[in-house]
Amino acid sequence: MQSSSAEIPESSGSVPSDYSCVLCGAGPAGMGFLFCAFKSGKLAEVARNGLLIIDKRVSLGAGKLGDYVNVTGNSVAKTFLACLEHERFDDVFGDIREFNALHRKMAADPDAAPLLSEVGQLLTLAAERLIAHLVEHFDVDVLRGHEIEAIRRCKDGRFEIVHHDTRKQAERRLVISDTVVMNLGGSQRVEEVDELCRTLDIPPPGNGVMIRTSDDLLRLTKTQLVGTFAPVFAPPTAGLTNRISIIGGSHSAFTMIERLATDLGGAGLDEISVIHRSPIRLFFETEHDARAWGYAVDPVTDICPVTQRVNRSSGLRYRAFEVACSVMSHGRVAGTKPRIELIDAASGKAAHARAAACLANSCAVIHGAGYGPNMSALVDHRGATIPLQFSQGGIEVDKFGRPLDIHGDAIRGLFTFGLGAGFRPDAEIGSEVAFTGRIYGVWIFHHDIGARILAGVLKALARNAVAREAEMISTADDDRHETHRSGRGQTRPRR
Repeated sequence: MQSSSAEIPESSGSVPSDYSCVLCGAGPAGMGFLFCAFKSGKLAEVARNGLLIIDKRVSLGAGKLGDYVNVTGNSVAKTFLACLEHERFDDVFGDIREFNALHRKMAADPDAAPLLSEVGQLLTLAAERLIAHLVEHFDVDVLRGHEIEAIRRCKDGRFEIVHHDTRKQAERRLVISDTVVMNLGGSQRVEEVDELCRTLDIPPPGNGVMIRTSDDLLRLTKTQLVGTFAPVFAPPTAGLTNRISIIGGSHSAFTMIERLATDLGGAGLDEISVIHRSPIRLFFETEHDARAWGYAVDPVTDICPVTQRVNRSSGLRYRAFEVACSVMSHGRVAGTKPRIELIDAASGKAAHARAAACLANSCAVIHGAGYGPNMSALVDHRGATIPLQFSQGGIEVDKFGRPLDIHGDAIRGLFTFGLGAGFRPDAEIGSEVAFTGRIYGVWIFHHDIGARILAGVLKALARNAVAREAEMISTADDDRHETHRSGRGQTRPRR
């Protein structure tokens, strides 16, 4: 979290400066909240004094999903399509379901896992259509290509949001809002590799070793990927082993394994070491399916009590499932050359030593161990940073998605739940006991989690309305006394 200057710029006249809600980030998480507000009939309440949508991208709805190259989603097509199915959506984008070629393609094979780039295209189309409808029929403004710099919590509990046009960074602007829904996405940083190594109690990579993040690499084409790693590979005549180590065992890590094995197998890559700190888990729809496959299931720790799915949150699915099975059975991705070794560094001294040796003898290391929050500076009314609670998976939040400060108190009126800041499993959301991370996913953003954030925002706005009404009554009483004394009245205009 950055510190921020207490100096706050004046508001810009290009858009109104005073809102009831500002949505910072209109990717899958932010749009999930917006979709919930619309289909529940509560959008007018959220925008009772104006709703502002701010995103650093020009095209809204997909976030990073459209940037990934040949990456398969970890949900099937019908799961994504369910986000567009509600009677209130019929007039907004009902024709998408009937005439759009991409929608028809996904609907024709509902149990297949689509490419994330295709999901991104569909979400963008639906989001843009919904936003256009909201701008036309509600008090909604949109700022595209604007980046959030800082959010200041004022004495009265409202928020000042400092932002700038990415094309004109010197022109900082300010808007004020009763509530803020902030989902700026997650980030991976190469500097985090040293911390990951400390967590595993193994020496970090030496100086000169290439370190990259899976999030960046999964956006590259084959040509770009080869161009990135070819310079660090020793030539065949050198008699050396070209090894890349991946730290992490998540869906994105196994997607990275396949991309490396497929695209770099003919460019000099010999081995891939996958260093993880918990068992690799596989997803199954039912316990029966898992046992029929031969997978050992612990009914207490592995089965979600809400859905009865095995490893609902932690299990590898679809293409990542297939890659993992191939690696565990044959030590390779089917049809590729590089040898692949899975190393659970926390499973014992031998595995720990092997992880350290592989890392020390790698020509490149890839961070594939999840995301941290991509947060703007959060400061109090004096400009001092408000320190938040962080733990595995990012920022700690309460049941409404409000971030907790280091004292355990929720930041009222502020909500965050995207990558790097999300809900942990609970009795309502469900998940397997063995899973200790955060709950993410397009479907749940548009349903359970989006609904929770909506409930929190509405509760905050209702509380603010009561407080404002009391303030207006008090002000009116003061004005009557002042008018009686001086013959002059005052008003306090609001947006």
